[in-house]
Amino acid sequence: MLTSVLESGVCVGSYPELAGKRVLITGLNLKAGVDIARAFAEQGCRIVLHTTASGTEADAVLEMLAQTAAELQVYSDPLTDVAATTKFAQTAARTFSGLDAVINLLHADVAAVVAQAADADIESKIASHLQNARLITRIAANRMRLTWSEGLILNALVAAPPVTGAEAMVLGITRSMLASMTRAEAQQWADQAIRINAIAPSTDGPDGCEHLASEPDIALLAMFLASPRGREFSGLVFDTALAGNAREAA
Repeated sequence: MLTSVLESGVCVGSYPELAGKRVLITGLNLKAGVDIARAFAEQGCRIVLHTTASGTEADAVLEMLAQTAAELQVYSDPLTDVAATTKFAQTAARTFSGLDAVINLLHADVAAVVAQAADADIESKIASHLQNARLITRIAANRMRLTWSEGLILNALVAAPPVTGAEAMVLGITRSMLASMTRAEAQQWADQAIRINAIAPSTDGPDGCEHLASEPDIALLAMFLASPRGREFSGLVFDTALAGNAREAA
């Protein structure tokens, strides 16, 4: 799937059709999301950013984004429960009077799920990790519907490579639940021309297929899907490779 998408017209460089688009990016930290945010900023997008990163390095990232983005609004309150996430999503959707694209970075700590959950609790633990993405997806999609925006929502799962069989199982379940959510939401909003896609680590091992190998690859795919060139793609989960450095990015 990835190869066919890339060969259908994705090219490194400018996406002038994205200039001025209203883009929400959540879950950015200093190890994941910077390249994605920078890519959209360099296209002249208006960006609403949620990050809990702080310190000198985080300030430098925000300054870099502000220099190229058409506008940048940053929110940092922790999204610790349904109420906080709902309030943030509603605020973000109103910041520029609507949204054209949403990229949610979902940080999955599969080792923690294994350590904390009994077998019977694993799916509920994973569901709680996906809860914020589901809420933001629905609130953003509803706002797009109300403002007649043909938008994209992309949920990107960030996870370290599993080091045990139990971790591999949890990652596989997480990916499956994200895929199920993606298909259901894509079907729900299809008649509104709102596209829902996801990106997740491949759990199949080397299979000869093309995978997204780096965050710049993910940023490139996100820009393609957010542009008119990606209008035909919805309900899909694109693969990232479980490279050795993925643990550092989680």
